Amino acid sequence: MKNSKINLFDITYSEMEKIIKEISLPVFRAQQLGNWLYKNLVFSLDQMSNFSQELKDTIDKNFYFYVPQIEHVAHSESDNSYKFLLKTSDDRLIESILMIEPGRTTVCVSCMIGCPMGCKFCATGTEVGFVRKLTTAEIIGQVLMILRYAKENDIAQRITNVVFMGMGEPFANLDAVQNAIYILLDPKLFGISPAKISVSTACPGNNIAEFINKTSVRLAVSLHFPTNDLRSEYMPINKKFNIEEIIKELKKVKLKKRDYILIEYIMLGGINDTPLHAKQLLGIVGNLKVKINLIPYNPTEGFAAKASTQKAINDFVQYLQSKNIFVSVRKSRGIDIDGGCGQFALKKS
Repeated sequence: MKNSKINLFDITYSEMEKIIKEISLPVFRAQQLGNWLYKNLVFSLDQMSNFSQELKDTIDKNFYFYVPQIEHVAHSESDNSYKFLLKTSDDRLIESILMIEPGRTTVCVSCMIGCPMGCKFCATGTEVGFVRKLTTAEIIGQVLMILRYAKENDIAQRITNVVFMGMGEPFANLDAVQNAIYILLDPKLFGISPAKISVSTACPGNNIAEFINKTSVRLAVSLHFPTNDLRSEYMPINKKFNIEEIIKELKKVKLKKRDYILIEYIMLGGINDTPLHAKQLLGIVGNLKVKINLIPYNPTEGFAAKASTQKAINDFVQYLQSKNIFVSVRKSRGIDIDGGCGQFALKKS
């Protein structure tokens, strides 16, 4: 029998207020619930000390509290990042990363178990395949459970940034991702600035600009290749929505004065890292307001490519900088615990 109760972690604050009113409770109870769940990280009615038993009974009749539970934690000694495996109610695993830096604590969340995009250089699609989409509660639950773990273990007291760069394609699970973002943005719940939330996409369709314009979060585009032939070979989604269509979509994104679109570009030795490739990339994005983030390739099973040499990366950077393009090289994090970009494959490290 289907559960008729509503998981409170699946709904936004405005939805919570609406339902609270519908069950004849005063609207301030929504704020109290929000405080317990998102500020105090208390997920049990028994521990909500300012609620009467009658109120607890009413809440219990209409709602339940479910988030994935932490199954395993691996700590990278090299860069102080943490990889989390969280178990869902159907005994599936979700992978997330906590990255600690001076003045910044970032959670990298997954939005799917596996991924349907099938990018050849990414372990999520090639080793795990696609299992299912995550619910809003399973996305938000990653942040909540990691934050609680960080507090309990004196690692961090708050999460400053959230990036949708884990397992899965956000724009292929848009409803759950959008609700999760509204929860993260809401000052009554998480209260994270839109400038500190980034959504990375392989661009599976033409719903990107509308979403970014609506939420004002940061957009990162997993472009990775400067020609359709190359991108289609390593990223099958390009056969459905190619580079020209991506650029047309990106031109619809409304950027504020200091905003930009991040172009993610994996560096594969001899495949897409030559001076010609740099020139081709410039030809694609040169007229957009972008920053280019070069990603050193992290080895995965089943893909025989080599990482670009440091010289090839330096030459690529210098060419783009000579054309007044802002370019950076992503620092590889969590490599020793299989938590680096493209390495998410649900392995205990």
